[in-house]
Amino acid sequence: MKTIGALLACWLFASVLAAAEPFADSPLGPAVAASLAPAETGEGAEAVTRGNRLASLDSGYDALLLRVHLIRHARRSIVVQTFIWTNDECGRLMICELIEAARRGVKVRILADSLVSDQNPAVAAFLATAHPNLELRHYRPSWSRLKPTLVHTMLAGLWSFRGINQRMHNKLMVFDDAVMITGGRNIENTYYDHATGLNFRDRDVLATGPVARAAAESFEEFWRYKHSVPTTALTDVAALAASGKFPRYEQRADYDFGPFFGELEREVNDAALIRERFADRLQPVEKVTFISDEPGKSAGYFSRTARITRELRGVLAQAESSIVMQTPYLILSKPARKLVRELHEKHPGLSIRISTNSFASTDNIMAYSANYRLRNDYIEDLQLEIHEFKPQPATLTQLFPTHASLAELAQSRAGGAKTPGPFLCVHAKSLVVDDRVAFIGSYNLDPRSENLNTEVGLLIEDARFARALREEIERDMRPENAWVIGRRALPLGMQAINGLLDDFLSLAPVDVWPIQNTSSFELKPGSTAVAPWHPDFHRNYREVGSFPGTEGLLTTKEILTRLYKAVGPTLTPIL
Repeated sequence: MKTIGALLACWLFASVLAAAEPFADSPLGPAVAASLAPAETGEGAEAVTRGNRLASLDSGYDALLLRVHLIRHARRSIVVQTFIWTNDECGRLMICELIEAARRGVKVRILADSLVSDQNPAVAAFLATAHPNLELRHYRPSWSRLKPTLVHTMLAGLWSFRGINQRMHNKLMVFDDAVMITGGRNIENTYYDHATGLNFRDRDVLATGPVARAAAESFEEFWRYKHSVPTTALTDVAALAASGKFPRYEQRADYDFGPFFGELEREVNDAALIRERFADRLQPVEKVTFISDEPGKSAGYFSRTARITRELRGVLAQAESSIVMQTPYLILSKPARKLVRELHEKHPGLSIRISTNSFASTDNIMAYSANYRLRNDYIEDLQLEIHEFKPQPATLTQLFPTHASLAELAQSRAGGAKTPGPFLCVHAKSLVVDDRVAFIGSYNLDPRSENLNTEVGLLIEDARFARALREEIERDMRPENAWVIGRRALPLGMQAINGLLDDFLSLAPVDVWPIQNTSSFELKPGSTAVAPWHPDFHRNYREVGSFPGTEGLLTTKEILTRLYKAVGPTLTPIL
């Protein structure tokens, strides 16, 4: 009997010990344990950067599936940091899962930027009272209100123009201080392949190991920031919460998920599937560093000492042979353009290739107009090779497996009216230097990310991971998936004259020169893909105009782009 009792005690002890290990009941458990083990004996910064395991998340559907799985298997804590939280199906699913985690005893904290997240005081009042384990704060709310009036917003802008413009663009989730996700995805249907119109071609990175603790420490820094305001401190929410006159969502059926999540609900608890899609893809990397701006981005209207900008400039400055980037918005500031020139002077053979949005795929016409205005400089002065993503690439069904069902849903909701249906827009923010260093995060290649918005990401020093990321970005650059920007074949001498006029007139406050030396090109059938500088480029490619992928001439979208281009120089710093 004593032997049986001893065995039973050992079994109970082992069970308790296993339950205490992060994600012991998930297929991710072994990878989490293996990545945390080296940190137990290491010390200092080196212990945080070594021993971690990473996997990139390129599928929107998988990114949502993984988040729900991690929420369900967290046991102690979940922190969420996001720029956008929308009250749509994916937003409600995430809230429902987080509330259920709080009810299980998990401490859940959410920090959302107040400007573009859901501003329904009734929903916020429910969340503020849903469970003691759930806390919600808002970054830089205007006039201590969740839903400020136009007058409140104008007064806030007059009081502090920087304050209303400086936003928290971070995207971060950390589970039990052991697993983290960061990258480009906010919380909305468009980021998880669940929208009937625009869907983002985005990228996150899953990391297990001590780097998750560094991410959690960054969250704490933002959580304690003076402009991170608890929901209960917002006057419009507090009044509703005190009155009790707001709807409550006690059952899953109350969240109105519509036709979504049936398949996800079947797959999220499928151990073999989770192991195959996520756990088996987690690979050790040589070194990974979590980099983040400080809350507020630092003093002054535009930060000149931002942490993440400083780090990324240092990485780019080490480039010797190649830089491959993906960014939704391509707006290079003067310091950024200066850095590119210096790199070319130092390494004349340096290749800089960029995947970004086309006119047809972009979600931000003002940002695209700045890119359009600067395009001649990008091609002729900075020697950038720019590939603009098509909204319906050849790889559409591969990148977007749920496209057919969403197209059918879009048509049914249109009630017989013509609908463009689902399409893709680049939202990934990634960088690879010399096939040895990679970055995945929230940082756009624009002045807002450089100087104004706070950003986060992972800097990964691992050749295998860097090569795989480069190949993923280059897939979006292929001729069947993107248009390439190149010089127009203008008559002899016209290109130089046109370039001089454009450069001279662009110095004026209003850019009035309508003719570009550059245009969009697509590969001719049966031709070989070559770089825009290759002697055979114009023989192998045909020009498709400055605004391909649109219907008709001078659409409203094109007119707006040209208008924003004209007034762009004064707006570029805050785009």
